[in-house]
Amino acid sequence: MPLGVFVDCAAVFLGGLIGALAGKGLKERTHAYLTVVFGFCAMAIGINSIVKVSAMTPVILSIVVGCLLGDLLQVEECIQALAEAALNRLPRQGETDMDQLLTVIVLFCFSGFGIYGVFLSSMSGDHTLLLSKAVLDCFTALVFAITVGLPVMLVSLPMMGVMLLLFSLGKVIAPLMSDAMLRDFMACGGILTLVTGLRVAGIKKTPIANMIPALVLVLPLSWLWSLLPF
Repeated sequence: MPLGVFVDCAAVFLGGLIGALAGKGLKERTHAYLTVVFGFCAMAIGINSIVKVSAMTPVILSIVVGCLLGDLLQVEECIQALAEAALNRLPRQGETDMDQLLTVIVLFCFSGFGIYGVFLSSMSGDHTLLLSKAVLDCFTALVFAITVGLPVMLVSLPMMGVMLLLFSLGKVIAPLMSDAMLRDFMACGGILTLVTGLRVAGIKKTPIANMIPALVLVLPLSWLWSLLPF
């Protein structure tokens, strides 16, 4: 049972709801400070995932090729268009910061920490990582919801869809995935999480959604790399 997935998504929903309804009382200076702090937290999680890599070459190759493919397919623009189309169907007041909303979508749905946690939960039944992530995600959603509003709460819906898909996929590919492949996959996701943290903290704005295809490429590239005679 994907208990960790449900708890994590519920934490994002709750944090987004509290932030949208009660967060306006938070001082602007405090909100800006917390946003930077959560950016640093995301970077720390990303670095922690990267250092567990088995072979950096297939990971870097997947990032480079994945970014080129993502830019060619305009993944970020497509996600933004879908988000805007969904928002247009909802009653809302004022303009939504689409840049921050897109960052939230990638941070919650495609972080290396989250993807690894879902696979670990699926393959071993250990929900510890996802339960820890839920605590951080709740406060992160709260802070973002202060400026983005209720759409942060709604990110929990695609987040649950992605996580449940990964949970089901984990059970299928578990017998095919070696420890080295899993660590390379986690490192690739860690790079995405690190880049997301840089964007959250306002250090460097990068089209992180265009990096998502790297998560698809890293597993076969890691497997091919393991076949090389050295």
